[in-house]
Amino acid sequence: MTQHLRAEIDQVAEASIAALRAPSILNTQPWRWRLAGNHAELWADRSRQLDGLDPDGRLLLLSCGTALHHATVALLAAGFDADVARLPDPARPDLVARVRQGRPCPPDSLLYRAIYQRRTDRRPFDDARPADAVLDELRAAAERHGVHLHVVRDDQVTAFASAVAHAGDVEHGDPRFRDDVLAWTTRAREDRDGVSPRSTVAPTHRAIAPRDFNLARPATLDPGTGSDRGTVYVILTVDAEEPADWVAAGEALSDMWLTLTARGLAASPISEVIEVLPVRVALQRLLGGVGHPAIAMRIGVPVDGIEPVPASIRRSGTDTIGLP
Repeated sequence: MTQHLRAEIDQVAEASIAALRAPSILNTQPWRWRLAGNHAELWADRSRQLDGLDPDGRLLLLSCGTALHHATVALLAAGFDADVARLPDPARPDLVARVRQGRPCPPDSLLYRAIYQRRTDRRPFDDARPADAVLDELRAAAERHGVHLHVVRDDQVTAFASAVAHAGDVEHGDPRFRDDVLAWTTRAREDRDGVSPRSTVAPTHRAIAPRDFNLARPATLDPGTGSDRGTVYVILTVDAEEPADWVAAGEALSDMWLTLTARGLAASPISEVIEVLPVRVALQRLLGGVGHPAIAMRIGVPVDGIEPVPASIRRSGTDTIGLP
């Protein structure tokens, strides 16, 4: 192997390691990387698909999209564009992308630093509302991937809250959904995945309550003193419902989340409204029938002086990155 080729594969290997920090549905981390030649292949790991919450694999592919974007951010921080072929082989639909080191470019480490600062923060946020200029940045981040960002208007919050609550009620009453949540909130520590009680909060009175992960283990994260009055709710939408659209939605989610983290904001996803089909349809009506909802999230200003949320546990590179 030439020195140049060795350097390229080392660079994409480093990018795939950074991608292990990407957010995913219930922290399932449903991906595998394979290093081959001068590129890395990102594969969907169907053994980690949630049969109840995500039978069609939408959120699995969205999660893979977040990992793909994290890898491109790592390459950019090293001073290279990413040469990405998305879903390159129709005969192998679980091959999500091939990633190569592209042309040299000015290094940009802003989002790369945010990879290691980003958390899923389910606590109530401050009274202050995120600045409109930052919301415009997030909209631009989504549009870079052909995905659209809808900020839930004040007159839509009640209907959106009803959709979230209805999704929660359905999932609590259906063993298929409940079993998935139980399985991924009671993982052994050595599995290095799943949702930890350290990142969940007990139910509190809020306009839109966070998902209840406390079916088997009590939450241990201090909810703090936030009111959620300044919280902004957003919905990412795609133009179609093909696998490429779900991957793009994940890339957009990653881009947005890293951008808002770099701007000092915090967020948590609201995937329940996508998981329950009638609620997803109702959400589409709320949007006027334009586009297909891919995921929702809450964004806010963290309460001043509050302790950071502990980092989610992650699988190691030896578990997720393979050689030919």
